[in-house]
Amino acid sequence: MFEKFKSPIVCIKFSLVINVFLFILKMFAGIFGRSQALIADALNSLLDIVANIVVWFGIRIAKKPPDEDHPYGHGNADNLAAIFVAVVLFITGAYIGRESIHTIIHGEFGRPTYLATAAAAFTIIVKEILYWYTLKVGREFKSPAVIANAYDHRSDVVVSLGTLVGIVIAQTKYPILDPIAGLWVAFFILKQGVKIIRENIQTLMVASPGAGIENEIRNYIVNLEGVSGVRWIKGRLIGPSYYIDVVVEVCGNISVKEGHDIASRVKRAVTRSFTDVIDVFIHIEPDLNR
Repeated sequence: MFEKFKSPIVCIKFSLVINVFLFILKMFAGIFGRSQALIADALNSLLDIVANIVVWFGIRIAKKPPDEDHPYGHGNADNLAAIFVAVVLFITGAYIGRESIHTIIHGEFGRPTYLATAAAAFTIIVKEILYWYTLKVGREFKSPAVIANAYDHRSDVVVSLGTLVGIVIAQTKYPILDPIAGLWVAFFILKQGVKIIRENIQTLMVASPGAGIENEIRNYIVNLEGVSGVRWIKGRLIGPSYYIDVVVEVCGNISVKEGHDIASRVKRAVTRSFTDVIDVFIHIEPDLNR
C-alpha cells in the first residue's frame, strides 16, 4: 500500500505538507512558549517549504524529454534544485547565527516553557523519520534534489536537537544557552550547505561518471561480438544519468554496413545492461593489428 509514496514527486509533496504543519506548530509553540530558538527553527521550516516547492519544479523539469534547445535533456535541473536547497541552508544558517549573536550581545534571554520543549521533541521525531524516507526515495531514483532534501531534513533534526537542548537548559538557570545552541545549529546548517554544493557542482560542470563505471562499460563492450577493442571511452553526467562516447575497434576488412551493425548492437547492449546510460555515441575505427 506504500508503493504510491515511492516516487520523487510524491516524496516532495509529502515533505511539503509536513513542513507546513511543523512551521505552524513551531511558530505557535515558540511564541506562546517564549523560546527564541524555536521561533528561529520555525523560520527554518518556512525556508524548507520554499525549498520543497523549488525541488518539486526542478524534478518536473528534469523529467522532460530532450528538445531542440536541450538535446541532452533537462536532467541538470535536478542538480540546480539541489543547489538551491543548499542556498536556502546558507540563508537559514546565517539568519539563525545572526539572531543568536544579537541575543547574546544584548542579553535578551527568556525562560522557555514546556510547550516549547514538547514541540522541539516532536519535531525531532518527525524529521528523523522524514529523513530516512526521503533519502531512500532519492537513492532509489538517483535524484540529487531529493537526496539534498533528505540532508536538509537531517539538518533540521540537528537544528531541533540543538533547540531542545537549549530550551531544556534555559528552563533551569542558564537561559543564555538557548541562543548559544542556536550558534551551533547555524554552523551545522552552513556546513551541510557546503556539502550539497560540492556534490552537485561537478555535474553542472559536465563531470565524468567515474573511472570505475567507464572501465566497467569498457570491459563489457570488449566482450561483445564483432568488437576487437576499445580505443577510448568518455562519459558525462546529465542529472542522475550519463551519456557515453566510445571509439570501438573492429576488423579492418569488414564492410561499412557490417561496422554499422556492430555499432548498433553495442549501443543496444550497453543501454540495456546499464540502465543509467541514456545514450551511447559510437565511432568505429579499424583494428590496426588485424
